[in-house]
Amino acid sequence: MSPKTAVRESRAKTQSKPKKDSVKTPAKSGNKTTPDERAAVVAWLDRVKPELQPLARRLDTLILKAIPNVVCTVKWNVPFYGIRGQGWIASIASFKAHVKLLFFSGSALKPALPTGKGNNAIDFRSEDDLDEKQIKAWLLQAKKLPGWLHV
Repeated sequence: MSPKTAVRESRAKTQSKPKKDSVKTPAKSGNKTTPDERAAVVAWLDRVKPELQPLARRLDTLILKAIPNVVCTVKWNVPFYGIRGQGWIASIASFKAHVKLLFFSGSALKPALPTGKGNNAIDFRSEDDLDEKQIKAWLLQAKKLPGWLHV
């Protein structure tokens, strides 16, 4: 084999195999999560401001009790709660001075929620603001309504 032929064959072999560094792996999306990631929700609750943690944990517990088959995860840095085959029904968000409970079909709830686009949310500044009986009633209504996206 001539030196030119050997070089050609060598180049052909190296060009047909992709280099390890050149193989691209698909990027992971921060919002592609699998349902029922309870540990992620617990970690989120641990990061809530200390003075708002009891309120956030109480809302979380109310949701878990009112909807026994609920699945949860963290999307866009907030806990989402939903039902498999139905969609996401609620989420909790923590802000500087309050915790928000959002219902994705909140405009259909009776009585109407006081805040948010289409009256779909309620803000709590202290545990005294929290009416457990009313929140449970809203949760029981919400679990019968179509959810947002797929769980």
